[in-house]
Amino acid sequence: MHIFKTALVAAVAGMLAFPAMAQDTRPDFVIAVNGLYRSIEPIDGNSTNSQRIMDSIYDPIVGRNYAEDPEGGELRPGLATAWEQVDDLTWHFTIREGVKFHNGQTMTAEDVAFTLSPERIWGENALVPAGTRYTESFASVTALDDKTVEVKTTIPDPNLPYRFVTPLGFVVPKAAYLEQGVEKFGQLPIGTGPYKVVEFDPASHVKLEAFDDYWGGKPPLKSIEFRIVPEFSARIAGMVSGEFDLMVNTPVDEIETVKSYPGLHYVSRPGDNYIILAYNTLELPEFGPNPVADVNLRYAMSAAIDRETLVSSLWGDATIAPAPFNFPDSPAYYDPSIKPLIGYDPEAAKAYLAKSNYKGEEVQVNLVRGAYPNFDLAMEYVAEQWRNLGINVTLNIVDSWPLALQHPFGVLNMSMSTTFDGTPTRSIWGFWGPDSARATREADRSWAPPAEFVEIGRQYLAEPDVTKKVALFRQMVDIWEKEQPGLMLWRSVVDWVVSDKYDWTTINSNAMLLGPGYLTVK
Repeated sequence: MHIFKTALVAAVAGMLAFPAMAQDTRPDFVIAVNGLYRSIEPIDGNSTNSQRIMDSIYDPIVGRNYAEDPEGGELRPGLATAWEQVDDLTWHFTIREGVKFHNGQTMTAEDVAFTLSPERIWGENALVPAGTRYTESFASVTALDDKTVEVKTTIPDPNLPYRFVTPLGFVVPKAAYLEQGVEKFGQLPIGTGPYKVVEFDPASHVKLEAFDDYWGGKPPLKSIEFRIVPEFSARIAGMVSGEFDLMVNTPVDEIETVKSYPGLHYVSRPGDNYIILAYNTLELPEFGPNPVADVNLRYAMSAAIDRETLVSSLWGDATIAPAPFNFPDSPAYYDPSIKPLIGYDPEAAKAYLAKSNYKGEEVQVNLVRGAYPNFDLAMEYVAEQWRNLGINVTLNIVDSWPLALQHPFGVLNMSMSTTFDGTPTRSIWGFWGPDSARATREADRSWAPPAEFVEIGRQYLAEPDVTKKVALFRQMVDIWEKEQPGLMLWRSVVDWVVSDKYDWTTINSNAMLLGPGYLTVK
């Protein structure tokens, strides 16, 4: 009898286990990344490393039509199915019904209103005040009923829906967010996206599992792990062995080698941010002399760099060296005929240097090691050109942003995102306006925007007419170039190596869309 019972229990267990094993044949997917950020809360965790992950966890209020345009210039419904401008200062957003959060709760208009609220983003005691860069014109956000959210602005803002394709638009559950607090929420966040977070250690990995109640369809992967693998050699070895399914960041001198491996393919696209060197234009006596505060030295340093040749050598024709703020991903503001005020000119560089007060003082350049693909190689070239000109450059190369983002420095590496509202507003105002990190952050501020720049900027923000807005924008750029607080190097390039087991649709962004419609298993 005992043997019979044991056999019966084993048989029943086997019958029960078999469907459980067979019901999910989707693969576990492993992505080798160079690093992770400390948080994956949408605003507090906004970074290049987190951007790769966010779209798997969250959905935006308004989406971008990447299916028909890799730049995503055209909008499409997201968690809002429709929107309308009721009057110059009022917008109504119709919220999608039946959407579930990862904790099983149904998303409501109240959750959307809280996501955009002064309590969370832009009030006096906001929980994540870094989001104010997206909400400067907001006057109020109200859930009018179960499926309508009203946003009122202080000035006409015809591009308001574009704001919600940014991290501002990733909807969070009000009750859970307030219960956990920003920091805790950022470690185990809850969204409405195709995958839910089950593990997060910013020193090693993030693991996501398929959320099969996803409103947008069944996720194609059983799980996704973003695993930190700092060295390229270890990433590509893992791809060749089959340990990894996808990896980021291939050095330019390894691209042809990567393409030669069977079973793998290399993909690159222009990104949605720009790589920049920020000059420290400020005299800050507490940190010692700063020769780069001399505008003529800044002109000399810019004129010494052949950006076109540098970018071509690094990237071929995969990207561009733009004139300041002249970005093709803002088409209404883009003019391909525009050249930078201070372009490559070795003789002019010598003249500017001679005109400056520079006497051979050390210029410290703060750099994060491996901050961007090919950046370390590029900075070797840039530093050598400056030294050839006669500038005493020291590269202070560190392993983390907190070590780089602090005085003293003459030059600092940074990147500048363009994702905002279909215009260059975020780049020229969010990164260089009076409330920007460059102007206000105590540890690493590097310029004080001139009063004329600020005044024209405020006119620009309030101007609804596109033609007039473009004209004001060009005036802001002119002032910026005369001040020369930065040197724009290139439009970022994002690249991946993908296993041939998958068909994956990439976009012109660091974001990695891995949900239904973008990735299929062959």
